[in-house]
Amino acid sequence: MKLIHKFKSPNFNQRKSNKINLIVIHYTALKSISESIKYLSSKKNKVSSHYVISRNGEIYNLVSEKNRAWHAGESYWQGNFDINSFSIGIELDYSPLEKNDIFGSSLTYSLIKLLKKLIKKHKITPENILGHSDVAPYRKIDPGQKFPWNLLEHYNISFCNFLVFRNLESSSKIYW
Repeated sequence: MKLIHKFKSPNFNQRKSNKINLIVIHYTALKSISESIKYLSSKKNKVSSHYVISRNGEIYNLVSEKNRAWHAGESYWQGNFDINSFSIGIELDYSPLEKNDIFGSSLTYSLIKLLKKLIKKHKITPENILGHSDVAPYRKIDPGQKFPWNLLEHYNISFCNFLVFRNLESSSKIYW
């Protein structure tokens, strides 16, 4: 798997923890990969991710995994409020309101390859492969209703049905 290191984001700081145990998947909601990279690499936006994957499957590494990217914002998971300190953020070149409104096979399979690599490297469990909407349910809906959680579950890299019905386009969650 080839990573592109051509672009870097200045929007990061030191992690409070050396242990990475979550991966948070996002979508960019922008028109193109070039807009997404520009936005995530702009100092004024104060947002970033470790990786962004284009529709054609190219994987860009914007922030080193050693650093704390600013992707989850105000969020919470399993008693932790500083999700950015122990997670890796992956942005996908997808927008529900633009032409890039499909999670195509090139993007999806690059995501699967990257997830497999990160899971092995950091010993992350499938239950800790999350969407932005999982860690910020009242603020965010990404990766959204069309995201192929079932495909990730098929490859044993996500667990779709853990007490939450995913893929709702509303910000509310339904608990069993």
